[in-house]
Amino acid sequence: MATWKEHVVWQAPHSIHELVHGPQGRRVIPTDRGFYAFVDGATRPSPDRCLYVGIAAGKTGLYGRLGSYLRTSVTVGKASSMKHQGKKRLSFARIRGVDATGTAAANTPVNDKSIHVCWAIAPFDFDSASKGKNEREFAYMLERALIDFYRPLYNTADWDRYNDFDLEDDAGF
Repeated sequence: MATWKEHVVWQAPHSIHELVHGPQGRRVIPTDRGFYAFVDGATRPSPDRCLYVGIAAGKTGLYGRLGSYLRTSVTVGKASSMKHQGKKRLSFARIRGVDATGTAAANTPVNDKSIHVCWAIAPFDFDSASKGKNEREFAYMLERALIDFYRPLYNTADWDRYNDFDLEDDAGF
């Protein structure tokens, strides 16, 4: 039987620059619900490269959720006023770089080319019930497990807080 991590299949990474300015742009992002991860470099998520992990549980799925991160222009003023801490930190990485050593006042092509996003379609239906658990509740538990596993630099929640999902257990879907 597969472990829970094997059910989360990360698609190929796309740079922020490619998603904002490329010929296909955001059209490559699916409308399915699922999980997304911003990473430092053109790689799939790993504990040493992961910047932010999130869930796209709304009706517009990954397309709608990721669109909120992909502004063409992000300034220091705009980033400073963001309430969502993960989005704020990611915006500052687009401006000053992942290492925060830059001095730009707005996002740069160099930084947007170095930060990539991957997504994984949810391996279940969010709106159905299975094995006595609501799939939406299970999805949020899985997001929490992903955060605990990858320990992303820009997620601000406590790593092990509210984690009811044992990382060593099989998913049992």
